[in-house]
Amino acid sequence: MAGLGLGPPDFGMFEIDDPDARSAALTGKLQPKLVELGNHCLSGLSRVAGRELFVHAGKIVHRRGVAPDEALVTFCESPKGYRGIPYLAVVATREHLHARVGVKGDSPSRAALQAALAREAPNLARKGKPFRKLRSFRDWNYEELPELAPAHTAAFWLELAEDLAPGAVGLDVGIAWTSEEARSLSLGDLLGVFRDLAPVFKLLANASVSSPITGGEAQPA
Repeated sequence: MAGLGLGPPDFGMFEIDDPDARSAALTGKLQPKLVELGNHCLSGLSRVAGRELFVHAGKIVHRRGVAPDEALVTFCESPKGYRGIPYLAVVATREHLHARVGVKGDSPSRAALQAALAREAPNLARKGKPFRKLRSFRDWNYEELPELAPAHTAAFWLELAEDLAPGAVGLDVGIAWTSEEARSLSLGDLLGVFRDLAPVFKLLANASVSSPITGGEAQPA
């Protein structure tokens, strides 16, 4: 099966020191490539998620004087954007490629998402193998990967549920490959990892169905 089409020149854009030049490179070159990848895997990812998904280019976050540290493409049920609702994402950073599931930005569904994750914490802790390489990307530094999560414990999932409370930071977990490993990844490999993450996404997506959902811009706060 063909690879994802990502190589050293793509990850090398994060080596550009000038913030404006890096932002321009990521926006003009890497982001379109990630969106193209997203469109290629959309049908397979929708099957994995068990629902129709839409592709959104994550906005490159550029603060004055600070070069952006990641580029991403997301997938969610809303055609308007992924703010405040569960999403899947492919994320590129300087040294890694990530498959993630998350919720960023506030919305009326956050309380329902928190309750659902807290309720299912014991069951998720028993999943075992699919979550053995799971990491939480809350407050990470975009360089050294966070430690592997203790996903075999209910306490870990309960802590994530707290992050879903209205006004809290939100959820951001996933599995990462080095940029070197990403060169040999196939679309099937990527979908396989999202299949492992699917129980978390489906749980949150089902919980959000019963709550009002507001689609915002295609970039979480």
